[in-house]
Amino acid sequence: MIEKEILSDTDSIYNYKSNEGDMILGYLEIRLVDGVVDIMNLYVNVENRKQGIATKLMEYMFENERYNKIMLEVNENNLQALKLYNKLGFKEISLRDRYYGNDSAIIMEKVK
Repeated sequence: MIEKEILSDTDSIYNYKSNEGDMILGYLEIRLVDGVVDIMNLYVNVENRKQGIATKLMEYMFENERYNKIMLEVNENNLQALKLYNKLGFKEISLRDRYYGNDSAIIMEKVK
């Protein structure tokens, strides 16, 4: 399944590497279909958080992908991610009740 995603024409992975270039500190995985970007994963190593890496990955994607809108889902209790997405201009459009067990998923979008 991972190999299929990596070889997909619709999926892209952006890596943020250390200054030495030998370690991946974070990554952004997206899927682009018909002008809509779906954020599949955004991850930054725990020890490298709060350094602006997630923001840089997202801004790089904004500048380098041709899209009409961007969609994502986030756990309602992931306050750090919600703060980032709000800062980047994402708006809440719906809620998936109890999507993560007892927690709900907030569906967000950003229109270009």
